[in-house]
Amino acid sequence: DHGAVWPARGRRPGLDQRDPLAWCALIALAFLALCWHGLGIPSKIYFDEVHYVNAARKLLELRRANPEHPMLGKTIIAASIRLLGDSPLHWRIPSALMGALGLFAFGRLTWWTSRRRFATLAAMVLLATNFLWFIHSRIAMLDMIMAGFGMVALWQFAAATQVPTRRARWRLALC
Repeated sequence: DHGAVWPARGRRPGLDQRDPLAWCALIALAFLALCWHGLGIPSKIYFDEVHYVNAARKLLELRRANPEHPMLGKTIIAASIRLLGDSPLHWRIPSALMGALGLFAFGRLTWWTSRRRFATLAAMVLLATNFLWFIHSRIAMLDMIMAGFGMVALWQFAAATQVPTRRARWRLALC
């Protein structure tokens, strides 16, 4: 298999459109900047952060915490606390970064599935202005870490269906 999955005899609509990769990155960076503004406010544990920040602190002490919740997100929050400090800004950085990464991945997923510039950019703007996506990108919870990785997996899967087999295998492994 040397080519894409789509047959050579029939052109898939939109294949002649230019990939909006730079625009996807720009929208994701603008979203990250917006999330970053006032990220340390409120200056204390807020909402469900009480569960995950405390669990991350316990992980740093090598104590078991919230075993009913996935470890990866708590471990990432704990790493942020260890590397950057134990403050509201530092608890929330992983969610902000994953929110921006997830938004970028969503744009790439939309591109690989539609091959339409307008659809890709409009979908990204709609997700970036989605209240839940924005709020979860600004709070130290597991949700955005899960959603960000989920979007990356979907992006890689969608891209794997349209690239040569050798590259598809790497994308599926990332997925």
